[in-house]
Amino acid sequence: MSIVLNERDDAKKIIETKDLGKNTYESLRRVARYYIDQETEPFKKQDIRDKIDKFYLECEPNGSIPKKEKLLDNAVKYALKHEAIIIDGLEITEPEMKRIDALGKRQLQRLAFTLLVLSKYWVAVRPELNGWVSNNDSEIMSLANINTSIARQCAMYAELKDAGMIVFSKKIDSTNVRVCFDEPGEVVARVTDMRNIGWQYHMYHDEPFFVCTRCGITTKYSDPVHGRKQKYCKKCAAEVRMQQNINSVMRYRQKHVAT
Repeated sequence: MSIVLNERDDAKKIIETKDLGKNTYESLRRVARYYIDQETEPFKKQDIRDKIDKFYLECEPNGSIPKKEKLLDNAVKYALKHEAIIIDGLEITEPEMKRIDALGKRQLQRLAFTLLVLSKYWVAVRPELNGWVSNNDSEIMSLANINTSIARQCAMYAELKDAGMIVFSKKIDSTNVRVCFDEPGEVVARVTDMRNIGWQYHMYHDEPFFVCTRCGITTKYSDPVHGRKQKYCKKCAAEVRMQQNINSVMRYRQKHVAT
């Protein structure tokens, strides 16, 4: 599951680019909810389903509605039952940041920061969860920008437990953890993007990380000492260069056709 704080804005982007991304079902249900929210008069489920079918074919011209029947139907059913998630940002307070800083170890700090952000997200979406984080371990590690062994991951969770920052579920088959250091205080950081959460921790500590002006992801500077400050992440930089090359070729052709 990809987490976005504003599903309405994400749906607009999907509609604009006609790019369903890696998770077709997730994208379609967000678009379906967007269509529902745009309705000003009573509508039928089939009205939304027709729009989703049409949009799916715009994104996948060679796609098959009969083959995707179940996926399309489930996307609309989910959208009809769930409001779009719209969160302005997740705020981190000074007491919370100080507890994370006190851990000392960089990976452990990133994990604690990521778990805190995820717990605030789930509290905003489902207050009844009361701080429990249900994301699977691989997703959490990816969001925290941590690539390490399972043994090391377990050791880090144990350290956070010993520090009184998390508790484990009593259910034998559950890997959920509850974050226990959500504390009030002055806001010192505000997370508005749920990608590379671990890098965001370091960015808020004036380390060489920045937010891409094109896609909004937090990433490292390629050469923070000698290079000029970057505007784009590697992916966006490559796409911008490609578009600039295309534009240059088009201008050259237009100039020579005109002469």
